Amino acid sequence: MSLMHKDRVTPHHTSPIRQDQTYILYWMQAAQRLHENYALEAAMRASVRHNKPLRVLFVLDPTFKEANHRHYSFMLEGLSSLRDKLRALNIEFYLDIGPFTDTVVKHLSRAVLFIFDKGYTRALRAVRLAVVEAAIAENLPTYEIETELIVPIEKASQKCEYAARTLRPKLLRQVETYLDEAVLTPPLHAPLAEPSYADMPVEAWLTHIEADTSIRKSPYFTGGEDIALARLETFIDELLCHYDKSNDPSLNLTSQLSPYLHFGQLSAVRVYQRVSAALDRCPVAVEGFLEQLLVRRELAFNFVYYCNGYDRFDTMTDRWAYETMHAHADDHRPILYTKDDYHRYDTHDPYFNAAMKEMVLTGYMHNYMRMYWGKKIIEWSPDMKTAYETILELNNAYFIDGRDPNSYAGVAWLFGRHDRAWTRRDIFGSLRYMNAAGLKRKFDIEAYVERMERLQPSKKS
Repeated sequence: MSLMHKDRVTPHHTSPIRQDQTYILYWMQAAQRLHENYALEAAMRASVRHNKPLRVLFVLDPTFKEANHRHYSFMLEGLSSLRDKLRALNIEFYLDIGPFTDTVVKHLSRAVLFIFDKGYTRALRAVRLAVVEAAIAENLPTYEIETELIVPIEKASQKCEYAARTLRPKLLRQVETYLDEAVLTPPLHAPLAEPSYADMPVEAWLTHIEADTSIRKSPYFTGGEDIALARLETFIDELLCHYDKSNDPSLNLTSQLSPYLHFGQLSAVRVYQRVSAALDRCPVAVEGFLEQLLVRRELAFNFVYYCNGYDRFDTMTDRWAYETMHAHADDHRPILYTKDDYHRYDTHDPYFNAAMKEMVLTGYMHNYMRMYWGKKIIEWSPDMKTAYETILELNNAYFIDGRDPNSYAGVAWLFGRHDRAWTRRDIFGSLRYMNAAGLKRKFDIEAYVERMERLQPSKKS
């Protein structure tokens, strides 16, 4: 019996199933995993119920904005493993390449019914809307399943929340309701044996999409659900009870799960359940981690879902922040750097340079250093708009989890979103300010710099 909560399901078209057609179609995009994948669970059960083979369709869109070799390499490593797992369960994994909408739509005509996972950013929602319109035009029963959040986004809130404090009580009231179990029911019907790009080795997938190779695969992160689950268990066993000290970049106590959550290779529900099990062992650390996983992460999704201008300088933050930025627009900025300086991690600030090196070489940066890094770019840019665009461009290019709701919310936070006004100062006005003295006072920041100095670039970089 499925324990998936009904609130995860949005029926877009409830016409009778088309029993004369060929397969149950699940278009997988957000949830690139086997476990705690409620859309896959629903598709499996439909396959058994209607005695039809299940096609899991994954589309690689070579035109997808800002995706590069680093992002694709990580994602395709996960998909290669997932392909083999699905085949072992009698499920066809069909990989297709082309523009999202047109490519998905061409698979609708032979579908008995159609299931897809929910998207949150503007571009991914627009693609889904276009596909749904095509499915309705074909009178195809169509269902959207929410897979990536613990509390379904429209159940948590119906508006763009002002801050964590306004969303937190809404989430905490409901979280236990949505810790759904996903039950895998392998199809009984033999899978289709139609050829697709999935039959090729993963290296060939990259050549077919002609990804931008200027930013290479990270040698420090390998994609895949099994690796994600292993990282989770290692974090729980070895680091979780020290998480209350995780702000210290010299200690390296963060989970480093964000790339896996971004690509849907790991379920937030699974993480929440496993971490919660350690509550009696180290309550302060566990509560701190769950605050980030549940409240801060789902606040970021709320931001991109309800605030349409989340990725534009003129619309991404609050009125008070724009007022203070405008009031200090003409302040003297004694130090200016260019994007080329950042790419080479060549500034006067060794802590910024270390953080930038971590980003460039690994595709990751310690969470506290992400804040410091962004604040320094604000300080060293000719104006706030240039700073915003520079930060977002670097963020989306180098981070494996770039282009994530957490990324957009994190960049907007640098400019006052989900924050408050602070003591007024030059350049920043009332925006929060961070400096090197604060790093030295709080942490053994030289230890972080020394660790970053030992990083070596990939031989393929």
